[in-house]
Amino acid sequence: MLDHAHSAAQVRPFLTSAPGVFTIVVAKSPFPGLDALRVPVGPLTDKDAVRLLTEITDKSTVAAARATLPSLLTRCGGSPYALRAAAVRLSASRPPAPVGTAADDPVRGAAEDGYRLLTPEAARVYRLMALRDWPAFDAAVASRTTGLAPDVVSGLLDELADGMLLERGPDGSGDRRHHYRPGVRAHAEAAAVREDGIAACSAALAHTVLAYADRASSAAHEAFPESWRVPAPAGDAAERRYEDRGAALDALLADMGNLIEAVHCAEESGAPETAVRLCRALWPLQLKAGHHEMLLPALRVGARLADTHLPNSTEAGALHAQLAHTLTELGRWEEAETEAFAAARAEEAAGHKRGHASAVEFLGLLRLRQWRHQEAYDCFDEAGGILDTMDERDDGLADVPRATTLLERHRGRALRGLGRGEEARRRLEAALHDFRTAGDTYNTARTLTDLAETWLDEDDTDAALPLIDEAITTLDGQRAEYHLSHLRRMRARCLTG
Repeated sequence: MLDHAHSAAQVRPFLTSAPGVFTIVVAKSPFPGLDALRVPVGPLTDKDAVRLLTEITDKSTVAAARATLPSLLTRCGGSPYALRAAAVRLSASRPPAPVGTAADDPVRGAAEDGYRLLTPEAARVYRLMALRDWPAFDAAVASRTTGLAPDVVSGLLDELADGMLLERGPDGSGDRRHHYRPGVRAHAEAAAVREDGIAACSAALAHTVLAYADRASSAAHEAFPESWRVPAPAGDAAERRYEDRGAALDALLADMGNLIEAVHCAEESGAPETAVRLCRALWPLQLKAGHHEMLLPALRVGARLADTHLPNSTEAGALHAQLAHTLTELGRWEEAETEAFAAARAEEAAGHKRGHASAVEFLGLLRLRQWRHQEAYDCFDEAGGILDTMDERDDGLADVPRATTLLERHRGRALRGLGRGEEARRRLEAALHDFRTAGDTYNTARTLTDLAETWLDEDDTDAALPLIDEAITTLDGQRAEYHLSHLRRMRARCLTG
């Protein structure tokens, strides 16, 4: 069930043609672009509304409210949410004062009823967290937004959820997270503009965006510490520690919707550098978790802002390279090539040889996906030539050994595509040795996968299977599902022939 849908584009990624799966899309009104059977659902009748109130509370509570029940039913307008919110206040012996009629929005009316009963601190949290449509926020972010202590905010969020002004996230989701129903958020946002003013709302949004940028930078660095593409968080932005790389990646995944929303918010708020910083923190998600379709709009924003505000910089090069990677994974070859060349131009103009070599490497990876294996091999050689010119004056010199090993791995992949299996294995085994020596578990697993694929080309499942099993074991704890799913398919092929 997909609730509170507002467009076909929002729904389409969740649809599947798998047998036995039936999807219900719940929307306030029909929208074009979705081939679905429309089933209009009207408001509850008064009889059913009273039945719902009785089930939530009890007969004695409803009987005690007999005098005010007609006006309450009118105000709730048959909305199950409004009735549930009213039932909470009936049970607490705090019947709401009438604020509307059947012509009004019953959800907003119920939100106003609850809002009038809040303490000033709870009301402030309610208003300021509604300024953007954050998919699910927690007490730590709300604390940064409002300036209140995290433990205080945690209690206030529970208070708001108990009053049905917030929805709690599913159990087992880690940090307790909350979100608004769309109609309730509209009420809270209007209250914020009215009571706090534009300047205070803008300041609160800036605090929220920075909170997500700091959190993302810290998690991304811990999820993928070897990668120079993930800048280390500055100062106290690295205050949070994660159990392992997998936990850090899980934190990024849990916040993915918030990070995408924060990129758009930073753009609209005139904070391009923060938007770019957020986008750079998405790199572990791109590489290890996929979700390219969801990340693509944010990456386009980041690349555009980098070109406008940070032209010919390493930031512009990094964002174009990240965009090239995602477009490649989505099979949009022409766009990916354009972005790879843009990344190379920006990095070369910035005098960043490490980034320039990486952008040429990206172009080679695109050629691999296009089955243009000789051109890919040539790109990897060109990238290696750029790395060979680096000296102590160049930023990133310490990363050259890892970069050189990556290129050796990619040369092996290109040779495999050229049908030169024995040469490919020699290159890949050399890269595997270096990755193991350096303790780079992620690329060790990727290279084991490449080696297994060369053996599967020859239908030698006995040689491939132990490499696949080792790769799966090596990725343990990293939550790299994007690659683990591929390895599981390879393993199944070995076992079934």
